[in-house]
Amino acid sequence: MRYVMVHNATFEAVPEGMSMGSMVTLRLGRLEVDWGKNSFFRNYSSLFDRADLAEAEYFYAYDEVIVQPAYVRKLRRVIPRLELLGFSLDGCRTIYAEALRRVPDYYPEVNISFDVFRQALSAIDVDRVCNNEYDGDFDLGEFAAHVLSDAEFKRVLASYSCAATRDDGTFFENLNPYVILRLLAENPANLDRDLVWSIHDVVEGGYVENGEVFEPLADESKFLIVTEGSSDSNILKTALPLVAPDVADFFDFVDMKDNYPFAGTGNLVNFCKGLAAINVRNKVVVILDNDTAGNEALQSLQTLKLPRNMRTVSLPYLDEFSRFPTLGPSGETVEDVNGRAVAIECFLDLAFGPREARAIRWTGFNKHLQAYQGELVAKQRYVDAFFVHIAKSNYDLTKLHLLWTHILRACAAEAIL
Repeated sequence: MRYVMVHNATFEAVPEGMSMGSMVTLRLGRLEVDWGKNSFFRNYSSLFDRADLAEAEYFYAYDEVIVQPAYVRKLRRVIPRLELLGFSLDGCRTIYAEALRRVPDYYPEVNISFDVFRQALSAIDVDRVCNNEYDGDFDLGEFAAHVLSDAEFKRVLASYSCAATRDDGTFFENLNPYVILRLLAENPANLDRDLVWSIHDVVEGGYVENGEVFEPLADESKFLIVTEGSSDSNILKTALPLVAPDVADFFDFVDMKDNYPFAGTGNLVNFCKGLAAINVRNKVVVILDNDTAGNEALQSLQTLKLPRNMRTVSLPYLDEFSRFPTLGPSGETVEDVNGRAVAIECFLDLAFGPREARAIRWTGFNKHLQAYQGELVAKQRYVDAFFVHIAKSNYDLTKLHLLWTHILRACAAEAIL
């Protein structure tokens, strides 16, 4: 009996004599990041979309190359997914440190630091890596040691006065391959390379139930976006596949107007109190307007002991609104309305909407914050125009792209927790 590594670095027994079988690999160029055999392999569906199934080269013994179905996606399009799965650079550093901490005392010390490993992977030329054909019958650590023994790896590690040992191979074989992928992405030359998940042989070999290897994104990997109003939620939901299509499946949406599940007034503060009370397990991101009311809500939420899986995100500042026409007690003037009147409607293309001059109208004074609350004049007409014209090529998505980049950055930070 021998053991192979399967999902999440756990190990399962494999009967002797199954060295011959169907291989499955995850590779960037010719560099194989992970491998499996028959029914024993990690499922990498979370890095791909079902539509990524395409033809790709499979490399076999005696230099045989056959084109067969595989999941294929450019590495630059995988990075946003890795970040939301918790594998940003900061996340990788944390995971690497935790992996080092878990090395048993009786193992030799791993002599490759995270920074060296990061620099080495970013310097590797994956086209020069030559994985000799193997039958996949590796003991623990042998596969990683096999890859690290390649001349290209030896060349790069030698430049940092390092050399990988067999014991290092055991460590790196237990390290989540997502860390390796994210660090390979630090080399700009790799961004437009294909990441290939070669699943054809295990499907054809009957090792996959119903012939279906692709799995939808797990609920625990998704984020619940919470907004005050239904139009806010609908704007974000509609814009997402246009400005960040590679991660659209990571998000679900709920708003206070139509989906408030608790007794009492349906607002963001009470909603967060309710979620905290029931110990919700989802990753929750609460979106707050960058206005006076949003700032007051943020102050209230900061007094609560929210669980670590809940994060508040205020809308980002907009340069366009640092000098914007306003209407109020002082008449018409030009002011910086960031922090007092920037709601999601402000991120729309204001060229589509009413013909009247654009302006913020001050609507009320908040005694607690000693600041006026404002809103975009005729804001609903801009919202209506968004849903009518969003598919047009001349609708400017720049600010919505900025908004979603801001949200994605916050979600990536939450995913590390």
